[in-house]
Amino acid sequence: MKKNAILITTVLVVGSLLGLFVLKYGTLYELDGNFSENSINGGPPHVEVPQKIRLAAFNIQIFGKTKREKKEVVDVLVRVIREFDIVLVQEIRDSSEETAPFFLDKINEMGTPLYGFVRSIRLGRSTSKEAYAYFFNTETIELIDGSDYVYNDVDDVFEREPYIASFRSGNFDFTLVGIHTKPDDASSEIEYLVGVIASLQADRYNEYDIVVMGDLNADGRYFDEGDASNHLRAQDYTWVIYDDMDTMIKTDYTYDRIILLNSTYYHEYIMDSADVFYFDSVYNITDNEFLWDISDHYPVFAEFNTGLIDDD
Repeated sequence: MKKNAILITTVLVVGSLLGLFVLKYGTLYELDGNFSENSINGGPPHVEVPQKIRLAAFNIQIFGKTKREKKEVVDVLVRVIREFDIVLVQEIRDSSEETAPFFLDKINEMGTPLYGFVRSIRLGRSTSKEAYAYFFNTETIELIDGSDYVYNDVDDVFEREPYIASFRSGNFDFTLVGIHTKPDDASSEIEYLVGVIASLQADRYNEYDIVVMGDLNADGRYFDEGDASNHLRAQDYTWVIYDDMDTMIKTDYTYDRIILLNSTYYHEYIMDSADVFYFDSVYNITDNEFLWDISDHYPVFAEFNTGLIDDD
């Protein structure tokens, strides 16, 4: 299994004025018939935005009450989130809806930079529903007000409809399409993401900086990586998490992906920056049982320029 350790250092600055930067959560917004919870009602002043940002997607396996009560596991998850400017967290399973706010508190206990989050409603056809959440560094990432919504899946294609939100960092404004496909329907759900992108571009005046990310189950028996007939494999898109990158802890499959429109790939994307964050190697985790308690997935990430002239 290919596991190149990626050493990323996070510098934490703790000051006596942290109490001035308290993030409030609990306000509900109604967006096109869908409800999402936005944890930001104001926040810290923006500092100078760096010239690049790191976006990630992480399926935190069955993230709910049981996992959040494991302090050592949560400590690792907090470290992972703080390696990135924004992270799509998937598989939040918690009928009480307490896990995302709890996790935000733990992230911000580390001090500055402070993070915020925005999350979807609980999704899925079965009783075991999941929510998505975007956790983001409030010093480098701005959530565009009113931009987040759950895709209106009138044909009931998706087990868990994509969760869409727009953000800005420096001169780079972009829209994330977060998705966790149903394994047995992965091929058809991936195919239909082309329609989601087309709908998004129609609604948002030809937005071309669109990033599809998440656990697409895009490997093994669920998805034929060599199937060029799948429209999301067309020349208009670039899959920056390649087929030979292992994103699973127990297997060598590449379930997790980041997919870009070519306009973003050739402009803001930093070439060859996309990779898998092997946190066991980075944090020297050698206990497999503990590793499996954290997740069965590794995060995937990519880096983008924020100082270029916006092209859309």
